[in-house]
Amino acid sequence: MDNKIIQLKLTSLSVTSSNTAASDAEQISKLRASQSPIAISVQRCPSWSSLDPLQFRGYWDNTGNGTLLNTGQTAYFTFDTAARPRLSGGPLIGEYIFEQMHFHWSVDDFTGCEHVLDGHGYAAECHLVHYNSKYESLEAAVAHSDGLAVVGFLLEVVDAPNPSFDEFVEGLEKIKKSDQEVEVSSESLAWMNREDLSSGNYVTYKGSLTTPPYTECVTWIIYEKPVQIGAEQLGLLRQLEGPDCIPIERNVRPTQRHPPGHSVIYVRQVKAKL
Repeated sequence: MDNKIIQLKLTSLSVTSSNTAASDAEQISKLRASQSPIAISVQRCPSWSSLDPLQFRGYWDNTGNGTLLNTGQTAYFTFDTAARPRLSGGPLIGEYIFEQMHFHWSVDDFTGCEHVLDGHGYAAECHLVHYNSKYESLEAAVAHSDGLAVVGFLLEVVDAPNPSFDEFVEGLEKIKKSDQEVEVSSESLAWMNREDLSSGNYVTYKGSLTTPPYTECVTWIIYEKPVQIGAEQLGLLRQLEGPDCIPIERNVRPTQRHPPGHSVIYVRQVKAKL
């Protein structure tokens, strides 16, 4: 991730009603990039409310099936169909195509997330990786500062299982060994189907992949409200084995230092009027 992004310092920006969502998204696209993940103080972030709501199309309601794979490092999901989900709105200019979903976790319920909001850690973090539709593939998109958009969900452990994770959990039970895979339906993403997608608040910034080669080509979107998952359900992630047949105890990159001029925007989503 050696791509350079136009520097635009937004440390104390307020948005007036005259600003359009399109111009706001353009300003966010010019923020200076940094390495990810980062620790974020939500209270110190400039707050915006004029962006269009995020639009998720063809995820849990997709007609195609997908593959859930134990890569030896994480649980990895991708669709088998050419009709891939699409993401738009919010800080994004144009449309982004879903490529894959993966997870990060650790041995406890507080250090498994990569991003930290107001000092609060969670058990795991889910990343939905998308590439800009103006590029022909994810591999081509990585070479550009606006190449990728990654949506992050923080996973909070609770006692009771979350029924929305049932299909995903059934898949995890079949891929305990490294390189095992199983076909699953789009219902594996049913846990995403919550009102927070279009009305929940999130933070966004320009950053990098959190795995090699750490290219700085990502527009990050991290939802503030965590997704609840049952303790036994999350435990299945921790039981996944690496190539050495030992459970993957931790696959989290430490938080990175904020460079000068780096900015994170706190976005309050406003429902679109019909």
